[in-house]
Amino acid sequence: MVYLYFHTNDPSKRKAVRWFNDHDIPLIQRNIEKQPLSPDEVLHLLSISLNGTDDLISLRSRDTKALKMNRPSVTINEFTSAVQKSPRILKNPIIFDSVKLVTGFDQEKMGIFIPKSERRLELSQLLAKFTHPEGHIKLA
Repeated sequence: MVYLYFHTNDPSKRKAVRWFNDHDIPLIQRNIEKQPLSPDEVLHLLSISLNGTDDLISLRSRDTKALKMNRPSVTINEFTSAVQKSPRILKNPIIFDSVKLVTGFDQEKMGIFIPKSERRLELSQLLAKFTHPEGHIKLA
């Protein structure tokens, strides 16, 4: 299952929802301002992010600037507490499953949520368009 956490219904959130609908991928949406994250949920996001808080914190957010958090020295407890008090410090949207996480909407990155078998099928169909009947690749 894929989850989408958001705090603002901005264009990137709407594009992400549309992308999942277009690809028939079930999506569970959650407004984290109305339903704040638990400490365990914040820890889960940190555990699946490749770069820890760098992947999650929106540096341009007014809320982040107002907190004056020193990111390199912030503790997990401080970060968890800050997210619970002010979810707008997080990037929008945060999209994840059990092991993969993407923030914002980047169509190229979204492909990680398409099952591997479907990606292989799509690639083989694409390559078939460029392959000559004798097995050579057409260049022009």
